Amino acid sequence: MSATIPTIYGFPVSPHVRTARIAFAEKHLDVDFRAIDLDHLRDPAYTRINPFQKMPALVHGDVVLYETPALFVYAEGLGSGPTLVPEVPLAQARMWQCIGIAQNHLYPVGAMQLYFHAVLAGLFGAPADPAIAARAALETSKHLDVLEARLGAHAHLAGEALSYADLYCGAMVDYAGRTRAGRALLRERPHVDAWLRALRSRPSFQATLAPLLRDKDEPDAP
Repeated sequence: MSATIPTIYGFPVSPHVRTARIAFAEKHLDVDFRAIDLDHLRDPAYTRINPFQKMPALVHGDVVLYETPALFVYAEGLGSGPTLVPEVPLAQARMWQCIGIAQNHLYPVGAMQLYFHAVLAGLFGAPADPAIAARAALETSKHLDVLEARLGAHAHLAGEALSYADLYCGAMVDYAGRTRAGRALLRERPHVDAWLRALRSRPSFQATLAPLLRDKDEPDAP
């Protein structure tokens, strides 16, 4: 294994990239974070790292990895501190189930529709569609109901201990919660609200929030 620290490539605003960085921080691992823009994904040199031209990607000596859950497993093996993978098989299954919720539901709707059209579009000079944001808020409410039910019975999504499910879902809900509609949804779901507040207080979440997004939450209506 290389003695160098792992290099993570990604766009700082991406919640997938942020979650990978959170995972390495939680496992007390230093990384060389290489911020890239979306155009860099098509660069032949990057395509050799990730043939799907997505992010994040990791290079560590001869090791090349992509897909965020793969980076979780790698961080878990290299890092120190409390494990972020439950020991009980059912709790592990719950963790992977919630990771799927983050990837397949919270990300495309809460992040890429609600957060994008409420906040990101304006920051990047792209057209915002309030109708898309409104529809996304309705769908996000269903997703948050699932998390509220889990957190009403357990301290964390996979059980009583912090896991990669909390990191991944938390990064997605953090973005949705930076919109006016998202804040209203959180107020109606006290367990998710408290869980997110606790995650936001963690140094790993604070250090990995892209500078572009700091203090850029959607304002409440007058």
